[in-house]
Amino acid sequence: MDLKKQIAIVALLVILITAMCGCTQTNDTSSNTTSAKYPMEITDDYGRVTTITKAPEKIVSLTPANTEILFALGLGDKVVGNTDYCNYPEEAKSKTKVGGITNVNVEQIAALDPDVIFAGSLSKEDMVAKLDSMGYKTIAQDPRNVTGIKQTIMMIADVCDVKDNATRLIEDMDTRVAKVTDITSKMNESEKPKVLMVVWHDPVYVAGSNCYGDDIIKLAGGINAASGIEDYGVMNTEAIIEANPDVIIVTIGEGMDVPYDYFKNATEPWLKDINAIKNGRVYGIDSDTISRAGPRLPDAVEAMAKAIYPELFN
Repeated sequence: MDLKKQIAIVALLVILITAMCGCTQTNDTSSNTTSAKYPMEITDDYGRVTTITKAPEKIVSLTPANTEILFALGLGDKVVGNTDYCNYPEEAKSKTKVGGITNVNVEQIAALDPDVIFAGSLSKEDMVAKLDSMGYKTIAQDPRNVTGIKQTIMMIADVCDVKDNATRLIEDMDTRVAKVTDITSKMNESEKPKVLMVVWHDPVYVAGSNCYGDDIIKLAGGINAASGIEDYGVMNTEAIIEANPDVIIVTIGEGMDVPYDYFKNATEPWLKDINAIKNGRVYGIDSDTISRAGPRLPDAVEAMAKAIYPELFN
């Protein structure tokens, strides 16, 4: 693989995986009846302890998922800055941009003078250390599954004193997901199709076991065809042929249509014998919707369920 292709793949995967690391509901933060007690110590997903002395009025988000959570909690008006990739909800696009995901502009953040910064798994350690040294409260989250999403929502809500909003948000998410699982949970394992969720095609990068994509597949009533892969990783040709998925889900979005075309059109001879391709069961789902580990979890489950069981959910 030439260097140009490697760089392109890495760039795409950084965007996608960070997206993993939204729900349009917004609530008035004044409706919260449960008040947080300050000061509070918050231990983030990397074991860093940050002391929060008051509810923040100015917030910077360094991941798209965190931005979606903040808006879903009714905190959009307190978000003063976010990244170039924070594009949902629509209001997030108008916030001051502080750079990319791995190349954050520290000077721009300093100009915004936030009370708290919510970072992510790809926020560079030296950058976080610099923000800490400048006196900014920086909290990093890395939700890897559905449980992690709910924990992150509650953590952000605790910091921002909107715990009631978080409770309502999670209840709404659970209710919507249950409308799918109430149907899929009654199926026998033999009835469930093997589903391969593909992020990239060269090499084939998939959602394996114990990750957010794995949770989405299972909640939607599928069996993960890449269960032998841990987390997100590369799956070789032989393993895909042996797994022989019944459904292939390809994440699509701006600049990410090539993987979908690769599978949909069976670009290589070995693909023609895969059940999903023989039966015309290759589907594209918006990468932001299905890959961001945030409050759009129900949207992701619903989209996956519609692809796996069109006769039940369309």
